[in-house]
Amino acid sequence: MRSPAVDNFLFDLPEKDRLTMEILRDIIFETVKGVEESIKWRIPFYQHHGLLCYLNYEKKSKQVCVGFVEGVLLKDEKGVLSTDTQNIRKLYVPDVEKLKVKVLKAFLKQAVEINKKKEKNFVTIKKRL
Repeated sequence: MRSPAVDNFLFDLPEKDRLTMEILRDIIFETVKGVEESIKWRIPFYQHHGLLCYLNYEKKSKQVCVGFVEGVLLKDEKGVLSTDTQNIRKLYVPDVEKLKVKVLKAFLKQAVEINKKKEKNFVTIKKRL
């Protein structure tokens, strides 16, 4: 379900960044059925079996990105994700016309599977205790 708080967040962005984030938002909702959207840490976050990803405009790089919370576990055979943080991996979108939608969807699907496995492992460990 789309969050009015995220609508408000997007409304305040410059037009180019807002359009990019709206397209990314649509792709997330299209790809991840049942995804939950909210504002956390002042930016849009998406949850499905745990924190999945977020959208952000990074002032340092002057680009919109999709940040994957468990990104370190993603298979990135083409090396398109940033590796500048320990766990999070970011897909930068400098221009929406250059966005590789299939690549983004593949990362989203991987991230959902990672969260499902993590959730299952947590439940299994909890039962053992």
